[in-house]
Amino acid sequence: MQRDQIEGYLRAVGAELAAQGLIGEIVLAGGAFMTLVLRSREATQDVDAYFAPETSEAIRAAALKVARQNGLPDDWLNDAVKGFFATPPRTNRWAEYPGLRVDALTPAYMFAMKAVAGRPQDLPDIEVLARLLDLKSSIDALAIVTDHVPERLLTPRVRYLLEELFDEDGP
Repeated sequence: MQRDQIEGYLRAVGAELAAQGLIGEIVLAGGAFMTLVLRSREATQDVDAYFAPETSEAIRAAALKVARQNGLPDDWLNDAVKGFFATPPRTNRWAEYPGLRVDALTPAYMFAMKAVAGRPQDLPDIEVLARLLDLKSSIDALAIVTDHVPERLLTPRVRYLLEELFDEDGP
């Protein structure tokens, strides 16, 4: 999905919620964050987001309706990232549509999540975020990660990834 498509789908989710007299809140993460907020890539496969618990079921139902109306996968908008958050994430308001407030993680929070995921497809995003945050060493990078994710996610693999990514020249 490209930026303009995602924005249209989010507006449609908001319209569904507004028709019910609701205002949903989501926090963009993953590829949607990189595509919409940082504009560091042209498209993403889906929209990963944290859903405010009070309206999460209504958001899921609205997203499913939008999916069926537009031929999208049922999980085009999903909250699979919720396991990364020990507490509600730190955010900045990104957009507001009738019925839907859309926040975005801070770049530091997104860096921490991408580092913990550490998948091969996350490496370009990690490098973009590291440059944006001006991270120069694995120590700096690990400090960001430990400040933003639950301790249970800080595995030796995460530390090794950060050590591998940061040499004397940075990412």
